[in-house]
Amino acid sequence: MTSFGTWGFFVTAFISLGMGLFVYAKNRQGNIHQAWLRLSLATFLWSLSTGLMVRASSSLWAFGWARIAQAAFSFIPAFFLQFNLALLNVNGRYEKAGRWILRLACVFAVLGMTPLVVSDLQTELPFQFYPVAGPFYGVFASWFVGSFLVSFWVLLKAYRAKMGAKRNQLKYLILASIVGLGSFLTMFPLAFHISIPPIGQGLLIFYALVSYTIVRWRLMDVSIVVKNTLIYASLYSILVGFFVVVVVFFGQWFFYGPQALDKRVLWMCLVALSIVTGLVRPLDAWLTWLTDRILFQQKFEWQQTLKQASKGMTKVTSADRLLKLMAHFIGMRVRVTHVGLLHRSSDYFTLKVSRGRDRRPVGIAVSRENPLVSWLEEKKEVLTADEVQYWLRSEKLFPHRTVLKRTLAEIKIEMEHLGAVVCIPAFSKSQMLGILVLGEKLSGDPYSREDLDVLSTLANEGAIALENANLYGELYQRMHQIEDLYQREHSLFIHTAIALAAAVDARDPYTHGHTERCTQYAMTISDEMESQPEMSRIPRFKEMLKIAALLHDIGKIGVPDEILRKKGGLTPKESKKMQEHPLVGAIILQPIKGMEEVAKAVKAHQEQYDGKGYPDNLRGTEIPLMARIIAVADTFDAMTTDRPYRKHFPESVAVKEIETCSGTQFDPVVVQAFLRAYQKGRITLRPVEAESMLG
Repeated sequence: MTSFGTWGFFVTAFISLGMGLFVYAKNRQGNIHQAWLRLSLATFLWSLSTGLMVRASSSLWAFGWARIAQAAFSFIPAFFLQFNLALLNVNGRYEKAGRWILRLACVFAVLGMTPLVVSDLQTELPFQFYPVAGPFYGVFASWFVGSFLVSFWVLLKAYRAKMGAKRNQLKYLILASIVGLGSFLTMFPLAFHISIPPIGQGLLIFYALVSYTIVRWRLMDVSIVVKNTLIYASLYSILVGFFVVVVVFFGQWFFYGPQALDKRVLWMCLVALSIVTGLVRPLDAWLTWLTDRILFQQKFEWQQTLKQASKGMTKVTSADRLLKLMAHFIGMRVRVTHVGLLHRSSDYFTLKVSRGRDRRPVGIAVSRENPLVSWLEEKKEVLTADEVQYWLRSEKLFPHRTVLKRTLAEIKIEMEHLGAVVCIPAFSKSQMLGILVLGEKLSGDPYSREDLDVLSTLANEGAIALENANLYGELYQRMHQIEDLYQREHSLFIHTAIALAAAVDARDPYTHGHTERCTQYAMTISDEMESQPEMSRIPRFKEMLKIAALLHDIGKIGVPDEILRKKGGLTPKESKKMQEHPLVGAIILQPIKGMEEVAKAVKAHQEQYDGKGYPDNLRGTEIPLMARIIAVADTFDAMTTDRPYRKHFPESVAVKEIETCSGTQFDPVVVQAFLRAYQKGRITLRPVEAESMLG
């Protein structure tokens, strides 16, 4: 055996080990990756042991390596079938067959360590040692080939049913498997003293094809980033090397034949290299373009598409706008005859958006019981019209298949009704929220697996964004409902406050309308104080002020009528009882949630700026601002209306009195705001209707 043939086993062994570990490292939990690792380890052990056997220094070592190689060889077809079943997610009778083949592999592995399979070593072949077939070797060879044929049947059956990238994956895997089986088959006749050239190193081609399928078609869902420079260097070397070899061999043949080279041949090589050097720049540009075109351009464009779409979708909070944005974006990027989006609402999927030359009427509703919807919801996979058509043809050939022809026909009709060549379900948290419907490409090109993968990812990201938009819409609606509820409750509370204030006023005909007027004066004064920082520190200050002004005398409910309506002066005991009304009012309001600031203002509305008021003798800014405003408004109304013990004062007198008491009884800032409002004509004695207090 040649040196290359011997070392080919070692190269195959370490390539097998490297690829097995590489794929396994990509996903240690995946069944496919684990099955590939087992196959790679068995192939590694067989190749390594075979290489060591044929290069062994003694028959004893060769015999030991031959037994190990035979044991590892027994597991290769079983692990290969396991890998195919895991790759295709096949179960049922094939899974049972795989278990039986693995059990037989274990039996043959044990027998491989005995003379029943490998009885001796032979040295008549071109290399030093090789096994001699034992009594069971023919049975082993038949089982080996039969196991591989089962794997081929599984692959071929799946190949006929698949479309797009999956079909291409299987095509190259079948081709690689044929090469691998051919390499193994050349090893069997040698054990029966039939001398044929062994091509066990053909496994290198097997791994080359598998590697290409991984890089190009993402076999086993393994994505490998290949550097442009590596691809460029390989292509450039092949082209230049081929060119030079052709020139050299042509020169050899033309001048001297194949025997020797002379200077003229060397000169021709130099001329060839000169030509190549002159073409480096255009060749470089062409190869770079070709490399990107083959491996990266479409992937890069799709990555940019996903990035742009994701960025745009996250900013949209309206479900309708999001659906329109998705339809517009997909139609622009993919360029199709029709793009539609069905959105789930209750038990129906409704066509919300439809764009393109073959668009359908918006509003088409499809129930969840519809065969197309049921299929997408159950399978959670992209469905194409080509697949449905293929399954229908297969149904005619194989009527025992579980997919019913009637269901497939209904799905086909529904897809035609929607103008769909491709239907892509959009899921979020295992719930199908929508269906992306696509017509044919305007270019006439078929949808590639890369197209479908990216569109599926885009649809699922859109479903998440759609769910967020729906949640935002629900939250927005809920906020409006809460706001409406608050407004109704607030209005009810104000009505109740007015009713309570009216009840207090009704007990004394002299003070009828006092609460409403005082509230209006207080609100007018506050309008002149909007620049005061103290107002901004209390949330909803004006709203709280209105309630406090309405309820500032609520504590008079606890004052007896004979005191409240007394026409003469009050005794000290009666004055003390009257002075309790701010505290009683605060006690009434304190338990009401959110009325804490109002209760403080009601309690303090009889305090004086110089500290001589009641009930707590607060002074200056210790008195709540609302109370300081109410004090001025309350005094102005009290002075300008008739009371049981006196007639009213003219407005000018009341204004002068309030100005005089600035800094003693009243806050100077509040007094100045009152004076500005009075000068503008906004404070004047006039009847106030209760309804006006609800504004």
